This record gives sequence, structure tokens and C-alpha cells, in this order.
Amino acid sequence: MTDSFPITLAFPPQGHFTQPYLALPCIQAWLKQQGFDDVELRDLSIEAYDHFLSKPQLERAARLVEERLPLASFQSSGPLPFERMDAFRAAAESAVSAEAVIERVEDAKRIVRSERAFEMDAYVPAVRTLYHGLRLVSAAHFPSKLTPHNFTMGYANDRSAEVLAATVDEEQNPFIAFFRERVLPGLVAREPRVLGLSVIYGSQLIPALTLGRLVKEALPDCHVTAGGGFLAYIGEKLMNASGVDVCIDSTIFHEGEAPMEALCKALRDGTDLHDVGSLMWIDRSGATPRAVRNLGMHPIKLDDAPVPDFTGIPFELYFSPETVIPYDINRGCYYGECAFCTLPTVIGPGYRTRSAKSIVDHVLALKERTGARNVNLITDCMPPGMIRDLPQELIDRDADIRWWCDARVEPKAYDEEGAKLLYASGCRKLLFGFETATPRLLKLMKKGQSLKSTVDVATNCANAGISVTFYAMVGFPTETREEARATLDFLREHAGVVREVSLQTFHIDEVAQTYREPELFGIEIRDDPDADLQLYHDYVAKQGMTQEEAAEMFEEMMRGFAEFLPLFAGDTILYFMQKSHYFLHLARGATPESFEAECRARTAARESRTAQPELAVSDGLRLLELPYGYNEVRRTLATPLARAVRPDFLTGRFDAHAAETAAARLAPVAPRRRVLAYDGYAAEFCELSPDGARALDALREAGSLGALLDSIDPALDAHGAARAKLEGFAAELHRLGILTTARAISLTN
Repeated sequence: MTDSFPITLAFPPQGHFTQPYLALPCIQAWLKQQGFDDVELRDLSIEAYDHFLSKPQLERAARLVEERLPLASFQSSGPLPFERMDAFRAAAESAVSAEAVIERVEDAKRIVRSERAFEMDAYVPAVRTLYHGLRLVSAAHFPSKLTPHNFTMGYANDRSAEVLAATVDEEQNPFIAFFRERVLPGLVAREPRVLGLSVIYGSQLIPALTLGRLVKEALPDCHVTAGGGFLAYIGEKLMNASGVDVCIDSTIFHEGEAPMEALCKALRDGTDLHDVGSLMWIDRSGATPRAVRNLGMHPIKLDDAPVPDFTGIPFELYFSPETVIPYDINRGCYYGECAFCTLPTVIGPGYRTRSAKSIVDHVLALKERTGARNVNLITDCMPPGMIRDLPQELIDRDADIRWWCDARVEPKAYDEEGAKLLYASGCRKLLFGFETATPRLLKLMKKGQSLKSTVDVATNCANAGISVTFYAMVGFPTETREEARATLDFLREHAGVVREVSLQTFHIDEVAQTYREPELFGIEIRDDPDADLQLYHDYVAKQGMTQEEAAEMFEEMMRGFAEFLPLFAGDTILYFMQKSHYFLHLARGATPESFEAECRARTAARESRTAQPELAVSDGLRLLELPYGYNEVRRTLATPLARAVRPDFLTGRFDAHAAETAAARLAPVAPRRRVLAYDGYAAEFCELSPDGARALDALREAGSLGALLDSIDPALDAHGAARAKLEGFAAELHRLGILTTARAISLTN
């Protein structure tokens, strides 16, 4: 009986917190179809976000910051070196914001999960509050950083010894306590025979191995296996690393359904693991554990796969007002030629697609089961034939869904008629691989598309009402600053067609052609022999921009986008940053034009704020004296040199010596008395001079700007100048959100 063979599938932290992931629901459905009835599915990433962003956990984090990162330790007359800037910022932000964030985090979560998320004035401060809550959690485990998009620690992710050390570091690793308190008790009670971990991103590696270590200590008979996109790259290196056997028993490569079924059957029946295809496992039969890699196995036929089973997924926990269901229409990439891309190599094996009928069958079943009509169609690029077949099938069967997906420029498929058909079927957003406006680079990248065809396709889609996003890249080998600026100018010229740009800095991994044949791209690879889990590699460009120059160009282009893309102007960029939130506005009936108009109106309204007599200090304002300038520290940490120390998901510059370089080249911050203000209602930080803080105190005491202005003695010679200076100061703080026209603004109103 298979019901005596419990299996737990878990998605470890950290992944985006707005929608569920697809891999494990697919595997759960397949295992159940094959007779494994006792399967449990848990999204530990969203459970962790909900756990950390709670009042009790933020109170705990605030106490830890006071113990481990006290602001008093920075009270010094000497300059603040680069090495201490990040800690200073974390300590300062935590000290001034903790009380307000703790007070408002539950309201913020309710807003983002409710209809109020569609109100910009409620959404923006709520999302900011969540971000600041995660900064508080990060400060408690400094130098670790947990964001909605990434998780890093003070350990290198590409060195197995450091990765394994991170799994037992109680101070830096917030997931040890989370797993021990919130996850392990349930697993111990359940006693699964297999724990399957889906590791899609590098940010999940340390949390996944942390959980694996805890489970293997508590449940020695549980087989811990892992798979997913990131392990398709580094899985073999990981399994061969010394000491990893205390965290994991095996790794599955490529698609997981068939190998997971075979692994579970072998473990259930006590047969040899040598026969499980696409598996690498730890053989413990000898004196020393050793890794064994089996031959690959054929993946399942996609049209034979059952409907993904989301049972166990806590839809109510995602930070989204409506559910967006992921569903894969194909696997692999039908084009598979781009010189920088590795997905065709690590996803598969091979390229396969489902039939349009099968896709719609499953989508309608998911709609009925979950009640969700919003779908993220997972595909590297939709094949040309499917661009017409799938929309027609959705229309013919009255599917009534709203969907978005990645796409490839295919001029014949995305003509005017094709784009209209896509919109009629529910398509509201498409993301195209544009990359660059330089034809020479497009040829070098092997994109197989022209600028004219890209613009034609984007224009047809935009005219049909579909929001167009371009993926763009800066720093591809041999690219010059002038060519990057030409891309920026090209995008500015087509701002009425393109609504978003997802920009990334070029980086090299060892699966791509750029790594395998560097001489074709004018680069020299700098491998690190100590990085035994290395995926991304440092390199030297023989022509064009250096990596540092590309990182600087990234910042320049992002500033440029803010000038002509309304979603990137000011705080409305949060809709771009939160996966699927902008799409949900489109799904509810907003057009790209109307949403951009709303963004413009919000930005214009903020910029036009004046010194109104009724302006007052909000009840949520907190002030904190600092020995160094907060803005100067923040600007330094935002430089490409500083950001290269621990690259995020966009900048991607990987340099083992980045910390030393930044410390040597970035000037320390001189002592300077400043005041940091934080308004809990607007969730805004603002630096003030001591005089500005005193003026704010006077305004608070007076009750309103008008009352304070009236208190200035008209007989004073400087009466007019004093009024003008105070009004200018108040107007600036009003634009920043620090002063309001009401004494208190509740997020719940």
C-alpha cells in the first residue's frame, strides 16, 4: 500500500512572494497519478515571509538588532569606513523605523492581500512597510539580507565549505530558527520517507541545505532529495563537495516527475538506486560516502501529465490581492540559439510542448479548482504555431481567463490579426527578449531578429491593448557605452509602445556559449579555483565596456527609464518590482494607457504639493539623531562598486574581490550630525539637518504650519524671510510625505 509511504514536497525560501511556483504541484499530481496517495506540499518560502513579517517576529528582530547591532557602537568622531556603512545603515533604519513597522505590518499585509491593493495611495506605503519589515529582519541577522527578491548571507554561495558553514550559523541564518520552530515539528510528526526540495534560485541553496541538515538529524530514515533549475547548473558540483552528505541524499536533474516517481518506488521497494535515471546520490555503503551519478532518463510526455495539483498551497498567504496560477505550456526553448542563454541546456531534456486542447483542458480545470482566472503561462518563448492555436482554443471554449507570458519576436505570428486574437483570448501582457538596439550585438548574440521586426511585433501587440515588456541587457561583450546609450535612446523613442524594461547586467555562466567559446566574444574568463560551486564567472573584456563600466551604465539606464516610463517614475516602480501586481490591474480592466496615466497623476500630485496652512506632523513620525549622514551612506552603498560586493538579481556583477576593491576606492563618510526621520504612515525615510529637526519639533508643538507661521513675530526684520524659509521647508517635507494634511492616517482606512 502506497499510503504508508508519506512524501513531503517543499519549496524552500527564498522566492517571489506574490504567486506560487509550479514545479512541485506538477510533481505532486504525477506522484498521485502513479499511486502515491500520501503526498504533502508546502511552500515554505511564503510561510517564512508571512512568519517573519508578523508583529511577534518583528518585535523579536528589533530586540536582536539592539543586541547585535546597537547604534551606539557607531558614536565616534572618526570617519565611517566603507566596511561599516552597511551595518550603520541597518542599525539606523532599524532604530528609527522598528516601532512603526511593528505597529503597521499586519495592516500592510491585509492591504496587499485585499481590494485596497488596487488603490495606489494604500498600496505603495503598504508594500514599503513590508520591505522595511524585511530590512529589520535582515538587520537582526546582519550581514544577511532578505528581500522580496533575494537572500544573501556573509558567506559565499559558490564555495561549499562556506555554504555548509552558513547552514549552522544561528546568528546569520534566520531560517534555522524558522525551520526548527515552524517546520520541523510537523515533519517529525509526519515522518516522511522522502523530502523533495525544489531549488530554483541560488538564493534557495543555503535555506534548502539548512532544512536538509535539520531533517537528516531529526529523521535519519528520511531520504532528502533536491532538484530544480539552479541545481541543474551546480548539482553535480554540490554532490561531489565534501560534507554535503549531512544535508542531502540525492539530486534530481532536469524535469522531476519521472525521476521522482522512480526514486520513491526504489526507496519504497528497497531496490537499487543505480537504476533511477537522472539521479545523483550519496552511496553510503562503503567506509566513506561517495557521490554516484546515474544515466539520464526520458521525461514524461507533456500531454500525458495530469493537471498540476496545488493542494496544500496556502493561497491566502501570498502578498497579492488575487491569485495568479502558473502553468507551463511547454518545456525547453524551440529556438535555443542565443549565445548568452543556458535554459535550453538545463531545462528539459529537449524541447516539447503541449497541445492547445490539453493546455485549455488543464487551465479550465485549475480555474474550477482554485477559483482563479489569472494565469501566468510559463514558457521560455511561445512557439509560432501556438501563438494562434492557443488563443483560438481559449476563445472557442469561452475560457474567460486573463494571462501573461514570455515571448519571442515572431513577426508572422504577431501580426495585427494575431495580436488582436491574443487580446481576445485574455492575453494582457507579453515580455519579449529585446536585449539591445545595436544590430551588431544582436548578431553576436545570435538573437535571429531585427530591430524592425521587434518594433513591428511590439507595436501590433500594443495597438491590440497588450502591455509590452522588453528584456534588455547591458554589458554584453564588446558593447560600448555609446551602444548602451543608443539602446536607452531607442527605448525612449518607443516609450508609447514599451511599458516596462527588465534590464539586467550581462554575466557569464559556464553553460553558455560565451563561457565555452570566449574568444568569439573578445573576453578572457577568470575562473576561481577555490569556488567549487561556481556558476557565474569573472571575466576581462578585451574591448568594449569593463564589468565595472557596465554596472555604471546599468545605473544610468535605470535613471533614464524613470524619465520616460511612468511605471519607473518614483514609487510606482513598486508595481514593476512585485511580480504580477501590474498585470492584475490589466486583468481587472485597466489599459496600459490608463494605468500609466494613473502613475503620472500620482507623481505629478506629489511633485505639486505646497506649503498648505493645515500641514501637520503625522502621529507616525519618529526622529533619530545620527553621527553620520544617512543620505551620504545610502548613496555610497548604491554605487556599482558597493553593489558588486553582493550582487542582486539584476546587477549580477560577480567579483570575488569586490569588497576589497570597494573599501579601497570608496571614500569614508566624515562625521556629521544629522537626524533621520521615519513616517510610519507613508513608510518614508528622510534625512534632516539639526535645524530642520528643531523646526519639525516646533511644527509639532504648534499643531499646524499655519499656527507656526502665525507665531512668527511680524515686527522682526527677518519676518518675511523666516516665513519663506519655513514654507519652503514644509513644502519639501510635504512632497516627501513627512508632513500631511491630517494628524493621523491609518492604513486600514
